[in-house]
Amino acid sequence: MHNKEVVISEDRIQLVDNDGMLNNGIVMDRVAKDITEVFCKIVHTPKARILDVGFGLGFSANKFLELGVESYTVIEINKQIYDKAIEWAKDKPNVTVLMGDWYDVIPELKLAGKKFDGIFMDTYGDLSDKYALFESHCVGIAEEGCVLSIYEYPSFKKWGELNGRLIKFDNTDDYPLKLKDGHTVCWTYFAAGEFRKEKFFENHRNVLSPELCAKLIEENQDTYEYQEASATIDNIVHSRSYYSTKVKYNKELESIINKTIFKRFKPRKMEDLYIRIYKYDVGDKYDRHVESRKGMPIDDPEQFVDTYEIALNDIGTTRIFDDWRRNNRETFSTIPSTSGNMLEYKTYQHVTYMPVRRNKIPVTYLS
Repeated sequence: MHNKEVVISEDRIQLVDNDGMLNNGIVMDRVAKDITEVFCKIVHTPKARILDVGFGLGFSANKFLELGVESYTVIEINKQIYDKAIEWAKDKPNVTVLMGDWYDVIPELKLAGKKFDGIFMDTYGDLSDKYALFESHCVGIAEEGCVLSIYEYPSFKKWGELNGRLIKFDNTDDYPLKLKDGHTVCWTYFAAGEFRKEKFFENHRNVLSPELCAKLIEENQDTYEYQEASATIDNIVHSRSYYSTKVKYNKELESIINKTIFKRFKPRKMEDLYIRIYKYDVGDKYDRHVESRKGMPIDDPEQFVDTYEIALNDIGTTRIFDDWRRNNRETFSTIPSTSGNMLEYKTYQHVTYMPVRRNKIPVTYLS
């Protein structure tokens, strides 16, 4: 596609020299719009930084911006299509259009320290050996929890290692592109250094503003109580000491909780929730373990309790493990504990807060 001349209309991109080519050299057509938007919805996350490989007719570009993104970056190899993308991006300050082959451009993004929360790849003309390298190229630019979706993902990764959703096509008899009755949209999540079928936590960025974080610290700074906790799990003693306090009512915080944690449920009042601020001293390191359903009675009130934790300042890093047992902790993701970001993990997870650089004040919501 790099040096190929194409004809671009509102409905189709087609190679000029298409003799003997599959589907008459049709690179993209309007029929792909619906399924492309399905890919976008799967890859998109709130406040996402998106990487899109292949601009085409702009179906994915427009959909991502409609869904809302923090930033959108697209790589386009064909000069004619690239020029169209540049024109489209003129009035969009959060859009970056890059010219080149993804095989060369992605390493440059890695060197620049770029990270993405969602990556979508749908290219034309890549040989199968090169196509299969795309996932490994993305390892260096994927944020923890990044969603990766590749149009022909199953061509090089086993079905059992992929999430999938079958999308049916509404074909028309007069359409020249040869299509199956449907296509399975596949995707993975980046966690603990690889793309895997399941992710074991959620990382929500910028849930609280810096101003609200500072206000919560100030409002509750005089009510901390010293506490110690200890538990023996798998014959290993877990102990920690810390300061904590019940969070005073804050209308803005209550509103944010209902718009995030309880967005699919009825609004809740802060007084009905278990919300505390935990403060740790500089140099502290501790394990947080919420017992799992594997070792709890079925009627235990904490059996299905999830944990939401928001850092109120930048204080170090958090390791989130994919397994609840202390003696099997080889797979974990490392997340910066950044002010205003919220970690969401389940009852069976094990979390380690690495040595605190300065006072660590995560807010924990248990619902």
